[in-house]
Amino acid sequence: MGRKQRPKPVLSFPPEFDAAVYRSRYADLAGLRRSQLKEHWRQEGRRARRNAAPVDSRDDLLLCLQPAGHLLEIGPFDNPSLEPLRRPGLQIDYADHLSRAELVERARLRPERNPEAVPPIRYVLGEGGYDQIQQRYDAVVSHHCLEHQPDLIGHLLQVAQLLKPAGVYLFTLPDQRRCFDRHLPPSGLIDVVTAHLEGRSRPPLQALVEHKCFTVTDWLKAPNPLDGVGPPTRALLEAALEEYQAHPYVDVHCWKFTNERFRRLVRQLVALAYLPASTSLRTYNLGNDFAVVLGFTPEP
Repeated sequence: MGRKQRPKPVLSFPPEFDAAVYRSRYADLAGLRRSQLKEHWRQEGRRARRNAAPVDSRDDLLLCLQPAGHLLEIGPFDNPSLEPLRRPGLQIDYADHLSRAELVERARLRPERNPEAVPPIRYVLGEGGYDQIQQRYDAVVSHHCLEHQPDLIGHLLQVAQLLKPAGVYLFTLPDQRRCFDRHLPPSGLIDVVTAHLEGRSRPPLQALVEHKCFTVTDWLKAPNPLDGVGPPTRALLEAALEEYQAHPYVDVHCWKFTNERFRRLVRQLVALAYLPASTSLRTYNLGNDFAVVLGFTPEP
């Protein structure tokens, strides 16, 4: 009996590094040879948020999902990203912690939101979790969702179970340096593994303290709140504790990453067998965000 073949991917994604694209985007690289360009990208470019891939935006990357037959987006609220891909023969489903009626009501309370744009929610995760989802998908998509998950490892493993063979999880995350989390300590392996070992099901008190007391509204210009603590900070700390004790779940960022730090985390989780050895990873710097394409194709 022959060896079982790996499933053939339905989807393909651009390379993280394209020498011609990289050179054309940045004038200071014009004189570098191809080998020098790749070394620059590995040593400096990715860390400096440079983009060496032939995609300029999240929407460009989503176009790679066009050949799919089944797509799922988690947490669309009133801005579903998959609708431009809709066509006959493509099934698009949405999952959210809240029902559509609840999301519409929430959107009505916020003038910058559009209640009419909330899509039908097939899976209400607050009621049945991920176990209710029997369909398998070519890709699962989310945007600014992963950083809210109390148990990051558990979330990735749950999504992996929703994928067809050779399916992928495509998601975007804020670059910590380019959002209100700028001055907070970055998340690392110990934080992520501890949350998983605890089976964490709500954002911890530390996450609430960070968000309520030490985030900034103007990440570009605001001073570091940790450099100016005093009595007002103490009041904020006590208010954060009261809110944590009064509510079973307060939705805040649990994780803060840059592209490089997230790549390192994935490598570490694979080495520790928290993620499959066959896990594949591509990342793309896209302005203030970075995008991740994770595959979990099992070994044959």
